Amino acid sequence: MGIVPRELELTYPASRYDIAVTGSWDEDEKKMIQTLLQGYLETSDYDKTIVHVPQAIQDFIVDLLKNPIITCTDTPTSKESLNELSNVLTKETSQYEQVDSSKRVYENMKALASYQFGKKLAEKLLKNCKIRGKYPYQKIMHNNKQLGMVTRERGMISLTLDGAKKIAASHKYWVEIYDDFTLIGSVFAPGVKDADEKIRIGEEVVVVKKGTVCGVGVAQMNGKEMKESNRGEAVKIRHRC
Repeated sequence: MGIVPRELELTYPASRYDIAVTGSWDEDEKKMIQTLLQGYLETSDYDKTIVHVPQAIQDFIVDLLKNPIITCTDTPTSKESLNELSNVLTKETSQYEQVDSSKRVYENMKALASYQFGKKLAEKLLKNCKIRGKYPYQKIMHNNKQLGMVTRERGMISLTLDGAKKIAASHKYWVEIYDDFTLIGSVFAPGVKDADEKIRIGEEVVVVKKGTVCGVGVAQMNGKEMKESNRGEAVKIRHRC
């Protein structure tokens, strides 16, 4: 599947990955992991690299790393390996100032929003916001108004109407319905006047009518299908005006 940042561990497909790892890696798998890791390292800048993976993986990745600190002596979950990891983390992090927990939570949410909506929209959505709640159930709050929420079950940001209004002006992730369409439940394809063709199934979308936000929900079709189909559910509505 690739390298999954911690901020995205609840998102699909990472959250649904259940293929057993045997510990035996063929050459194609090794090459894929090396390529992905190399690409990640080229866009990242870490002071230290701690390697806490089995020997079988160490053998084909350590050469890509600069001065790696290896903490896994046998298996990653053995008492010896976990003690070594704890000792190394204590030592290596002692030289850094502790990151405020609220800042860390905010940055994690920003990373998720950037993945879901893009960097510019993420900054717009989260500007002057605070994150409330206990992971993995967290709310995006702005002046006591909830703009969105993350849950373990979905793993993505689910917008409220206030959140939808905040990103609507970007003209992305939008679905326009006909002026005479009354939004009661889901939006079906015959009621779609126009839509952002870049929308993919499962994405959060803003529903507008006459230029005004009237709902928010999850796409059940891609944007092109919404415009061209004459049957089927286009958007499963969560909130409506």
